Order: sequence, then C-alpha cells, then structure tokens
Amino acid sequence: MYDEMPIHRVRTRLRRVVDHLAAGGQRVMVLRNGVAVAGLVSVSDLQALEQADQARMEHHAIRAQARLRDIGLLKAGLDSARLEARARYGPPDTKR
Repeated sequence: MYDEMPIHRVRTRLRRVVDHLAAGGQRVMVLRNGVAVAGLVSVSDLQALEQADQARMEHHAIRAQARLRDIGLLKAGLDSARLEARARYGPPDTKR
C-alpha cells in the first residue's frame, strides 16, 4: 500500500518523507489538486521495480525471437511447397 500526500506537504516535509522511506516505510503517492502525479519509493522498491522491468524486457525479446523463428519456418515451408508444386505441375499460369 501507500500513503497519499499533497505535494505542498511533501515539499515542506521532504526530509521526513525520505527518512520514512529509507526506514522501510510505505510508499508515498504525491497528489496535486487531489490528482496523483508521482510516487516516491524506497531504494529497495526501486531496485525491485528495475529487476522486474528488466525481466519483462528479456521475456519480450525471447518471445520476439521465437516469433521470428516461427515465421522463418513457415516461409521455408511455403517455399518448399511452392517448389514441389512447380516440379509436379509446372510453372503457374500467368495469363489470367
């Protein structure tokens, strides 16, 4: 969970807010006119977020490589089928 705090209070109490986060306190959602505009987190939370983001990017890269491999296999299969059809039936009729 997190604590909500208006931006003017964060400005006046920044040292206390940072000490609170450093001690393992709850995250802080910064509000401007009642609307969330930023979040403050501890260093350990930020590191965990960075690790999760890196893992997500690696996962997407692996999935993209797998898709490209599958596309290559499909293309090779189509090319093979095209060559087999030409060998069996001759070149395609271009007069239509």
